[in-house]
This record gives sequence, C-alpha cells and structure tokens, in this order.
Amino acid sequence: MNQERKTLLDEYVKMGISPILLKDGSSFDFKNSVVINGNINVEELNGHYEDVNFCPPTWYVELIKESENTYCVLVIENINEIPLEEQPKFIEILKYRKISTFDLPKNCIIIATCTDLKDKKINEDVYSLLVEI
Repeated sequence: MNQERKTLLDEYVKMGISPILLKDGSSFDFKNSVVINGNINVEELNGHYEDVNFCPPTWYVELIKESENTYCVLVIENINEIPLEEQPKFIEILKYRKISTFDLPKNCIIIATCTDLKDKKINEDVYSLLVEI
C-alpha cells in the first residue's frame, strides 16, 4: 500500500464513520482485528441457538474482547470472492453495525478487503455502503 492510501486509510479509521473497502488489502495490516472470510456461511455469521438461548457468533465474541482496546477492527476479507447474490449477507453489519440482535462495539471499525474489482464485482447495495480506498 502506498503512503497516500495509507494516510487516507488512517484518516478514515480515526473518524470511524463509514465502513471501508480496501482494495488489495490484507487483514494482517490491522492490530486488534477479527477477521471473517467473505465465504463464511450464514449460520456462522449470524449466531445460533443453544436450547432456548440465542448465542452470538464466535467472531462476535472475539470482537467484544478486542473492543476492550482503544479500538477494534472487523475485517470482512475478500468480500468479492463470493457470488454477487451472497454478498448482501453483510448489509446488516455494514449499514446497521449489528448482527442479529447484537450491536457491534462503538469503537469498532469495519473494513472489507477485495481483489481485482474488474473481474470480480461487488454487489451494488453492498458497495453503496462502503468508502473505497
């Protein structure tokens, strides 16, 4: 990542307003991060029932632990590696900053990574929720 993109990313991270789409980025670039792959199945993404209790997904529990730091980063890795019709499963996270009944931490920054946007597109509704860097 060149210095100009890195500076721009740093500014957006400090503001924490919009989810960020990072082209050719890697989740390994972020401290205090929890990574979910774009191809995560819906059951793992949303949570599950144990008897009558609805339990948060594993990644969410990890994110809550990371949020004890100054900030935490939720990385949706390779969002455009899955078919366009599957990508809307992330809209709830991107638009409402929650999953099922669980709110994301206030100090959570959301970053989606992608590769090769020419050949592998991003769903229009999903793309409209992201700031591309």
